[in-house]
Amino acid sequence: MPTFKSKGKSESFTLAGGSTRLVDSHHVRLSRVGEVKTYESMRKLYRHLERGGARIMSVNIAECRGKYTLSFTVEMSRVIPAPRAPERVIGIDVGLTTLYTGATPDGAQVLSVANPRSYQRSEARLARAQRVASRRQGPAPGKAPSNRWKSSNARTQKIHADIANARKNFIHETTTMLTENYDRIVIEDLNVVGMLKNHSLAKHISDASWGEFVRQLEYKAPCYGSTVVKVDRFFASTKTCSSCGAVKAKLPLEIRTYHCETCGLTIDRDLNAAVNLVRWTSQATSAGTRSVAGRRGEVRPRRTRAVKARPDEASTETPALVGA
Repeated sequence: MPTFKSKGKSESFTLAGGSTRLVDSHHVRLSRVGEVKTYESMRKLYRHLERGGARIMSVNIAECRGKYTLSFTVEMSRVIPAPRAPERVIGIDVGLTTLYTGATPDGAQVLSVANPRSYQRSEARLARAQRVASRRQGPAPGKAPSNRWKSSNARTQKIHADIANARKNFIHETTTMLTENYDRIVIEDLNVVGMLKNHSLAKHISDASWGEFVRQLEYKAPCYGSTVVKVDRFFASTKTCSSCGAVKAKLPLEIRTYHCETCGLTIDRDLNAAVNLVRWTSQATSAGTRSVAGRRGEVRPRRTRAVKARPDEASTETPALVGA
């Protein structure tokens, strides 16, 4: 049965698919609402419906930040392509200055995407709008928000929506390009939640949306026949030399150029990590499932302590030296 929905909290409703139909690629007819024109084209969905290869199950209409969106739940038949042979392989290292750095197994840099910094570009405008809204009479127990607060809060929410949409669109364009053009994509298995505990970089890491980038790659790859490979989390891709394999003990974030003291290689930090990532698959095959390099440079062997024999456990046989 229908349940009560308070105004202002969940401005949405759902219609069954039988009461909804597409008039053309830009118009949809809703039950008890009538014909509605859409801002974006629905050409692909309209063609599937015309051919009989899809069926609308339900439509959800929601209001968010002053805009109405229509979400279609569609049942359709689709052929998932078989995974392609890994002829075109790319390793991607994510960062903050250069958002995505891609390299091939031969060490050539084929991708360099600058960080658009969607939130930082609108941070001053957002702070100004929030400051104005804070001076209005907002919602409080026993008090209704004023109309001036509603208008100022709407401006704040619009800025938030612009930031989120710009970020999401940028990631969609990049992930679609990668899954279409490359057969195997090698990425890092980053602990993003743990990185966010660093309060000096938390805002910049959240703005970069590394987790959303990986999520979109993983669900788009099967649709295009490509494969996503996650590198072992403890593989020191940044500290390892891509030429000789030497591992540095420490490499601070402020050092943006990798210089190897063993072979003398000088290379960009992000490019060096991308080359190590794309070569990790072949190294992991020969080394098993373990990490192919230590996390902190040299890995020390575990010490074993000698166990002293008790008097009541003494025997006539010569005891073996434990830990020798």
